[in-house]
Amino acid sequence: MSIRQFIFPKEKTKNLRFYDVIIITLILFGEFIIRSNQLFLDSLNAVKSAMFYAFPLSPILLSQNTESITETVDTATEGVAYSSNLQFQFFMLLLVFLYLIVRNFDFKQIPLRFKLSVIPWYFVLLAIMGLSADVLYLLFDNGYNYFTKEVLLSMDFFELFRKIAALSPVAIIYALLNAFYEEFFFLGLLGTVDQKYKWQTLLYSTMIRISFHTYQGMTSAIIIGVVFGLLYYYFYTYRIKNLLPVVLVHSMADMFGSGFVYLFARF
Repeated sequence: MSIRQFIFPKEKTKNLRFYDVIIITLILFGEFIIRSNQLFLDSLNAVKSAMFYAFPLSPILLSQNTESITETVDTATEGVAYSSNLQFQFFMLLLVFLYLIVRNFDFKQIPLRFKLSVIPWYFVLLAIMGLSADVLYLLFDNGYNYFTKEVLLSMDFFELFRKIAALSPVAIIYALLNAFYEEFFFLGLLGTVDQKYKWQTLLYSTMIRISFHTYQGMTSAIIIGVVFGLLYYYFYTYRIKNLLPVVLVHSMADMFGSGFVYLFARF
């Protein structure tokens, strides 16, 4: 095989190679990893480091503590530089698609389509992920307790629609793009790596998820990378086998934080 055929294969590429994964990782997450860890290291030396580790389930708390991280990913509050992040992530995603086209990648093997079965799985995954977040952040990150009598009695199904209506269109678009940006890589592309490297790939994806969420604090980064990442992986790989509901659930976390109770609580 010539170098040209190696770089520009004539046959469809079904399995991404190690170098493909590294190149795509650097394109999509290289800058975010550097910036996130710079902020994390700075926070260790800051007098107000405790304020930096904002409880990510509440947009109100998050908006008070993220003035220094408005350029990072996974932020769902007004005042964040959505437009600049949109442009940057769109451009990086375009570069990845161009790279995959050059590599003659078979996009059809990544399932992303609407079917009626998506609807129940969306709500199941939303509830599991959200309640897990409510419990984990309460136990391990000194988070807000959503399981009080007052909060639970205030829950209203239509509150979710009111919260969505209060968001700006650019915030919604950004959340959808960011969710696709991440899960297209972690579940879609990494899912095409040869299955004999399945566990090594899963470990790698977990480490990368953690690495660009450190700006939220190491506890939060580990919860996102290990617990959320593995839950997404399990449901996508063994239950749903469709990227769409995972992207939609992830986008909800970007818009409102990872919790479930907050979505329906009237405050």
